[in-house]
Amino acid sequence: MFDRFFKLAGEGVTPRVQPDRPVLVGRRQVRFEGGPTGQLHQDGAFYVAPPIDFQGDQFDSDGPERLYQRGLELDLVALVQAAAAWAAETGVAGDLMLSAALHRFDGSEEAVRLVVSESAFQHGPLMPIPATPAQTTADLTAIVADKREAVVVACALVSDLLADMGAHQPHVLTSEGDILTDRLNADFRQALTGWDV
Repeated sequence: MFDRFFKLAGEGVTPRVQPDRPVLVGRRQVRFEGGPTGQLHQDGAFYVAPPIDFQGDQFDSDGPERLYQRGLELDLVALVQAAAAWAAETGVAGDLMLSAALHRFDGSEEAVRLVVSESAFQHGPLMPIPATPAQTTADLTAIVADKREAVVVACALVSDLLADMGAHQPHVLTSEGDILTDRLNADFRQALTGWDV
């Protein structure tokens, strides 16, 4: 069972995504479970918790787990796009409020090592997962109309999440809405559709 999750909650109009509380009366939802787990609400709210890709250190079996920054950044872009697509599908308009958090369900506070990518030897210091979620507001219409806006939003969220872990900036996302594909290995580039690679 996965014990570490990355959570993203998005709303079109109101901040009522509360998956740990009873569902509000008159608010229909669809739940999905597995990996990822989540909820889609009729009013455009979106909640998803996919597992984080932590990996052990292949050179030190007793060493700390490693969190690969590159994969986390790309996953966050996809989640921002999914939250916006669902909100638009339900007829929501206006600003999209997004909150993202790294969360451990096992209750552990063990430090992890942030690693830029599997192929780069840029390892950050041992740090605990940040306890505070990252939050931002974005224009829903802009995200739906322009994929670069999803990158801008994801870049802001991941910058906030990883700043407390020693990352000065995202590795592949830019605040101008670009994905630096030259920093991706062949497998990532093949999986990345809709971008110039």
